[in-house]
Amino acid sequence: MNLIINAAYLVAIFASVGLFLFSYFEALQIVNQDGRVKGGSMIAGFSFALFFALMAYTLS
Repeated sequence: MNLIINAAYLVAIFASVGLFLFSYFEALQIVNQDGRVKGGSMIAGFSFALFFALMAYTLS
């Protein structure tokens, strides 16, 4: 059981870091655009990154 919890912890950490990086680069693209922008993917990325970070925190 401990192996499963450790694997879930690592998946949550890597998913959180990956989603934070995705959202960061998405935000950089949004900053460089003129006019109306669609930031749904950035907002969703940050939301999921925070969710996975909280999951990793509770698993630790």
